[in-house]
Amino acid sequence: MAENISPIIGIDLGTSNSAVTCFSQGQPQLINGAQGERLTPSVVGLDDMGNVLVGEAAKARLVSHPHLSIASFKRYMGTDKTFTLGDRQFRAEELSALVLRKLKADAEVALGCSVTRAAITVPAYFNDSQRKAVKAAGQLAGLEVERLLNEPTAASLAYGLADNNEQKFLVFDLGGGTFDVSIVDMFEGVIEVRASSGDAWLGGDDFTEAIRQWMMTLYPVLPSDNPTLLAELTYLAEDLKYQLSIQDLALAQLTYAGQEFSWELSSELFSECCSGLLSRLKKPVVQALQDAQFDANELDHVILVGGATRMPIVRQLATRMFGRFPRNELNPDEVVALGAGIQAGLIAEDRALDDIVLTDVMPYSLGIEVARRHGEKIEEGYFSPLIERNAFVPVSIVESFSTLHDNQSRIDIAVYQGEARRVSDNLLLDSMSISVPQRKAGEVSVDVRFTYTLDGILEVQCNISGEAATSTMIVEKAPGSLSPQEIAERLKQLDSLKQHPRDVPANRQLLAEAGLRYEQTLGERRQMIDHYTGLFEQALNRQDTRAIVTARDVLRQVLDQLDDGM
Repeated sequence: MAENISPIIGIDLGTSNSAVTCFSQGQPQLINGAQGERLTPSVVGLDDMGNVLVGEAAKARLVSHPHLSIASFKRYMGTDKTFTLGDRQFRAEELSALVLRKLKADAEVALGCSVTRAAITVPAYFNDSQRKAVKAAGQLAGLEVERLLNEPTAASLAYGLADNNEQKFLVFDLGGGTFDVSIVDMFEGVIEVRASSGDAWLGGDDFTEAIRQWMMTLYPVLPSDNPTLLAELTYLAEDLKYQLSIQDLALAQLTYAGQEFSWELSSELFSECCSGLLSRLKKPVVQALQDAQFDANELDHVILVGGATRMPIVRQLATRMFGRFPRNELNPDEVVALGAGIQAGLIAEDRALDDIVLTDVMPYSLGIEVARRHGEKIEEGYFSPLIERNAFVPVSIVESFSTLHDNQSRIDIAVYQGEARRVSDNLLLDSMSISVPQRKAGEVSVDVRFTYTLDGILEVQCNISGEAATSTMIVEKAPGSLSPQEIAERLKQLDSLKQHPRDVPANRQLLAEAGLRYEQTLGERRQMIDHYTGLFEQALNRQDTRAIVTARDVLRQVLDQLDDGM
């Protein structure tokens, strides 16, 4: 029986490139494609006969046939966005499935057997719907996805196996479309991820786009609605970026509509064009260090992962931030795939990995919507986190909630993912409704238990106090984008606040700062911010000028004290 079990492969499904690995002879090993390539471009296209092209063949036609080639679709996993390819519409999951199918075929040729099981990496900051989309892509490709592994965690595995020493390190993972940061503590064979943060909309593609925008700014005569021209400019921008990785000055030329255009881009000007992007790289680093309760000086190493970290301006930023040269001895384009291969070996219980233990964390907080009583008024829409971000997984936590109304007959349990105080600013995952005995407000309580597994499955259990029956929900709904009706409703809500004290700039700014600080903190500090922000909001809702000033001053003092204590 054992010989017939399908081998498990590890897959790095990247924005720019993808790779497949297996674990063999005590090491992760990259599997080459049919042409000997180690990396497969994450590009899908059609040839002139309508046949599907995947990888290098599709990438070669991005400039010449932009209407028949699609790249950088990973960012749209878990959304309703569709892509036109010929006369067909594709979701990002379907395009990713075509890439996965090629990697699966390459592995089957190399291993000489059918492959149906895989561990696939995802950005640490992918939300629940994006992760479910990756699983769906795997299923469409004929793969049973045994585990979704965070990309920086995969890199940690690769470095941990190569350098098995007690150490603390930060993984700085900048790929083509996403940016992730993880703080890792390694000791006695245990690889413990302490905290993760990131930006799912920041990657090498954005640096390329910044160059392309600069190119068009120099020559306003170039039209911005010509797909072929835009594809050519993107190609040139990518080449300029590559040139600057090996020299200080980059040149590009283009002939269009009988005219000659040329560009000269220096490293200094490139840095200026990307100043906003470079600033965005700092925030997740600070957030991860704060959540892990680490000081940058405690880190033994900073590890660069992802092809975009080849840019000198990114390496220089990392060096300045940490006061040391980062490590990049393992190929940054391949290290995540190698880690996926090690994860495949762990799942298969390979004896070479008996001494390796991996722990990971939740990238987001999970909780439910609650209502709060303010005197005689009940206000809905608050977020009550049960599992806070960076909790170790698997995890199971239970909290008790009570009814707010007399003779209340039902309790609605709406599950959200995010960090904001208000559920409207978080991601709705799913909901359920349970019947409760009709009694006075507060006399009926419900225990809500969240259980989150290593496979990324969230189970919600609800028990009414004093009753044996249990209501259970497995969260598997993938939320899409806002409907036009929901957008219209939110616009109405904003319009209704135009003459409200909440719109006073000083009040609005303080609420925004408090909300941001709430997202950045955990435990007692988060509860303190929540309490005093609530008091300030109550004063604003009463439109009592004196109470507003008092509550605002108190909240300001609380935030300043927290700053002093950090």
